[in-house]
Amino acid sequence: MRLLCCIVVTACSAPPKRESPAPVPVRPPTPAQIDRDGDDDPEDPGTGPAPAAGDFERVGAPPLALARICDLASFGDRLYMAHANSPLGSDGATITTYTPGAAKPFAVAFDWNRRGEPARGGAAGQGFVRVHAIGGRLFVPDADPPYNGLGIAERGTEGYVFVSAPDGTFAPPRMPRHRPPATAGVLPRAYHVIDVIAYRGALFASTGSVPPDERAWRGPSPGALHRASADLSRWVYEVEYPFPYREGVWRLTYLVRFRDRLYAGIQDYDGREPNDLLIIEAPATGPITRAHVRPVKITPSGASGTARWWVDARAKRLYWIAWTREGLQLRVTSDGDTWSLIPLPEGAGRPTDITRFRDAVVILTERGLWRLDGDAVTAIATVTEPKSPFAATDLFCVAPLAVFRGELYAGGQRGGALYRLRAR
Repeated sequence: MRLLCCIVVTACSAPPKRESPAPVPVRPPTPAQIDRDGDDDPEDPGTGPAPAAGDFERVGAPPLALARICDLASFGDRLYMAHANSPLGSDGATITTYTPGAAKPFAVAFDWNRRGEPARGGAAGQGFVRVHAIGGRLFVPDADPPYNGLGIAERGTEGYVFVSAPDGTFAPPRMPRHRPPATAGVLPRAYHVIDVIAYRGALFASTGSVPPDERAWRGPSPGALHRASADLSRWVYEVEYPFPYREGVWRLTYLVRFRDRLYAGIQDYDGREPNDLLIIEAPATGPITRAHVRPVKITPSGASGTARWWVDARAKRLYWIAWTREGLQLRVTSDGDTWSLIPLPEGAGRPTDITRFRDAVVILTERGLWRLDGDAVTAIATVTEPKSPFAATDLFCVAPLAVFRGELYAGGQRGGALYRLRAR
């Protein structure tokens, strides 16, 4: 009888329940980045360790070097230099080259000084502030064109972007009267042209411009992006900031791509702009519209003037040097939104450029060259002269860095001289 009860109890007991495994959340795939980070110039930082100590030696000043080197670009077997006296302020705009080991290492690649033309209203270009290698050619925006344009596209005002041949040569100005060569791109309605970049399958220039429904020389002048035609002959006004238009003069300045966004500096002539920069997020195809443009305030006071961008592709970081009400400062972001200020050692002076040189990230300042490791900033070279060749004295032009043939070069701001780092 006891055995039967056990059998009955066992037969009637429910089997133990098994818990189902928790569902694994399915994350959507991260979309592929459309545009690579940076500003198009190919980077070759060189190999081996950067020197622990060194000095800047003066290589020399090219012919027509003017007062300042505003930008450097390695292209083919030459280092290109963009020159100005006082960008947007006084005549003088040239591109020169440096070829180590050549019988004449310095040469003039393009002269936009337009000698002999009537000086009133600005006879020459007033500064080349960028030279970029994009898609196998060099692009040089005319920061402030002669007489605000020579009437090639339309009456009123126009700017220019000078484009090289694939071998890096520039066609000279057309005679008579030193007009832009046929290879130059014309930007109708642009007062100034500051930078050029590739974004979303097209080339864009940053400008200060005349809105489409307004007349030149009066009314509002917003900053704008101009899109290049397929043959690069005409760059047409696409989108602006600020909108609605305000009385006054704005410019979009220096450009960089980071995390599939386009970052643009803002310059408000009167210093009233509350924001520091623009972030532009556009679809893969189609025009850039006002809905894609977002102004951002990063610094305590806003109204910054961007001097330099640089993306560290290895560490996925964007660096930003900007004139602020607290001085010329260096900041960094990893996500594109959250920025940290990088303090520099006492006596370093103000930062002017940052790049990767061999195994190091290096910062050029008014008083030397510094290695950046995490939060640590250590000296590599110091400037001992009372008047530094890298003094930051112009809003649109501060001393640049570039690595060329495995060596580090810096552009001077006194007499347009080129400098090279020599290991100690």
